[in-house]
Amino acid sequence: MRRLSVFLLELAVVALGVVLGAASASRFRLIPKALLHLPQIDFSTSDIRVVAAALVGGAAVALLGLRAFAGGDPLRSPRRAASELYALLVGIVAATLGLFLFTQIAFSPELLLQSTLVTMALLVLLYAVLTRRAAHGVGAALVALLRETGRLLRSPLVWLALIFALSPVAVARRFTTDRDFANWVTAIRVAANRREALPYSLINALGETRFTTPIMMQFARHDPHTLYVLTRGGQLWRADYPAGTQATRLLDLAERVGYVEMENGALGFDLHPDFGRPGTAGEGYVYVYFTEYRADGQTNRLTRFDLRPPTPDARLATATPLIAQGRNNDGYHNAGSVVFGPDGFLYVSVGEASASDCHQRVDCALVGGILRLDVDKRGGEISRPIGRQPLRGSAANYYIPRDNPYAEDSNALGEFWAHGLRNPFRIAFDRGTGELWAGDVGSTVWEEVNRITRGGNYEYPWREGNSPQAGIAPPAAPLGTPTPPVLFYRHTAFSRSVIGGTVYRGKRWPDLEGNYLFMDNYSGELMAIPARVPPLTEHYATLARSPEVAQRGVTALIEAPDGEVLISVMGDNDHPTGMIARLAEADAANAVRAAPEPKAAATVSAADATRLFGVNCARCHGAGGRGDGPDSQRLGDFVPDFTSEGFHRWRSDDELLTAIREGGTAVGRGPMMPPWQGVLREGELLALRDLVRRWRPAGPSAGGSAGASSAAQ
Repeated sequence: MRRLSVFLLELAVVALGVVLGAASASRFRLIPKALLHLPQIDFSTSDIRVVAAALVGGAAVALLGLRAFAGGDPLRSPRRAASELYALLVGIVAATLGLFLFTQIAFSPELLLQSTLVTMALLVLLYAVLTRRAAHGVGAALVALLRETGRLLRSPLVWLALIFALSPVAVARRFTTDRDFANWVTAIRVAANRREALPYSLINALGETRFTTPIMMQFARHDPHTLYVLTRGGQLWRADYPAGTQATRLLDLAERVGYVEMENGALGFDLHPDFGRPGTAGEGYVYVYFTEYRADGQTNRLTRFDLRPPTPDARLATATPLIAQGRNNDGYHNAGSVVFGPDGFLYVSVGEASASDCHQRVDCALVGGILRLDVDKRGGEISRPIGRQPLRGSAANYYIPRDNPYAEDSNALGEFWAHGLRNPFRIAFDRGTGELWAGDVGSTVWEEVNRITRGGNYEYPWREGNSPQAGIAPPAAPLGTPTPPVLFYRHTAFSRSVIGGTVYRGKRWPDLEGNYLFMDNYSGELMAIPARVPPLTEHYATLARSPEVAQRGVTALIEAPDGEVLISVMGDNDHPTGMIARLAEADAANAVRAAPEPKAAATVSAADATRLFGVNCARCHGAGGRGDGPDSQRLGDFVPDFTSEGFHRWRSDDELLTAIREGGTAVGRGPMMPPWQGVLREGELLALRDLVRRWRPAGPSAGGSAGASSAAQ
């Protein structure tokens, strides 16, 4: 009976530790931002319950395992109680990794770290109290317990437990610094939590035609048979619709876009309403919004190009700048939609660009709102010239519509149609009502869908979703009309980045008519709400799911002239695996799958292998493979030197490849070496194995191996 009571008491302490750790983590941060750069993550009461249940379960399994191995009474000696502490640590950490990989709660390293620390402190105190009589007092029992805890450090098993205890922070750091790893983890999370049958699937809308990172697509108003596709790297393509034939590169902005990372790159475009109509002023005009990323700074640009010249270079030379807005160098919250409205004006969604000095202002920079421009410069009673330049930027070659809410305010930037938005990445007009809809990407708790109105103030940063933001007071007299969202939903581990879509008015899918269709980039889910809904709802229907998630996932949704719903899916950053998908019935025979893998063995050169190693491996293994990467000392694990003969002597090619494919534990090594299968292609895995072999000093062949296999075979 005593053993059962102690067991239950230990589990109760674990649950109490989670509650107290959550209270502490909501106020204080222990993990240095230099080690793990994450925002403060909000966790709800239900999240805390899930964490408590998981950690109690992990602790229970670990304690029962120890008792089966070492006996049932944890209080028979200080050494046995100290073993109990290490077993509990392993169980809690294992549960933490399970939460990270297989649940949908927003993962908070701070919550888990502080819960673990509080739990261990409470357990030490508990054991000291329970053994006080045998040790002649709590103080003596505490000293004996701590002494035995230190002595157990002589055991290799204890050191393995401590190394394992560091793995959640290492995994979280990898998640925040390696986008391929983040994609892989997100795919696991979605697969583990989203198993219900959905009514629709996605298939390639353009036959076999694929692109490298397609981010947006549009039709010309007068041509339903040609689709224009913009890629994140800055290429504008034209293809026959729906066959996908005659894919032609019209424009290449790669040099102007520069380095593509974070949320940078080419982000959105639209064709002039008169595009393709001979003899009109807008016959060849396309308006492209992109982030220019240079070593000395980043700039969000809206630029007009004329597609009538005969070559891509000649078209590039027609660049006419409209907006150049300097921004902070973190690369986040650029927004990116460019849409002509039914009034003929150009609407541009701009993110707040981390410019906190311009929050809730329309007299600062062109950030954090929806802009409305007269690119045709009609003049007269319709529009007027630009009267004020933005801070850290410039504006030219358009007029300000006179009915913009701040057009006649000499102290304001008259471009603003609405403000108080964080990152309205996609906007679109309802062609049935003319209403403008936006998906506004949230911070750490909420995602929003908004109906945009003239002069609307969408309350960022003092309010997101239906919640005031802690520590941020609203303005005494908010500018414009404070406007709540139409829909909001809470972040999970994989639903966390809304992509605005459009109100469906087509005939192809009658059940969807009158619904606002939108998506989530991380989960890859396509969702719907009735376009006529009361404000502040959290309810939506899930229609379909993309096979690609997170940074490889969905980026835009439009309704095609024939009533099809088209969705851009980015795919791999370096290969043409992205596509323009369309909605299909769930049982469609050709439901979308990942693009066929290119024969990477024939394409991964030695130079490409070195680049892959530099991006994915060098942080731990060092650029030259010597085990001296910047993270090597933080791992709590041995990082081998690939240039030493000792490393290669007893390791076969198969063992090396297994370690790269399946991780260190697959070959009896440390868990800090992650598995790369599913993240990298087979040819890339082989090329990395061969690169490691090339670092071997001249000498005898390794461990009976026939030598390195060439990735080109």
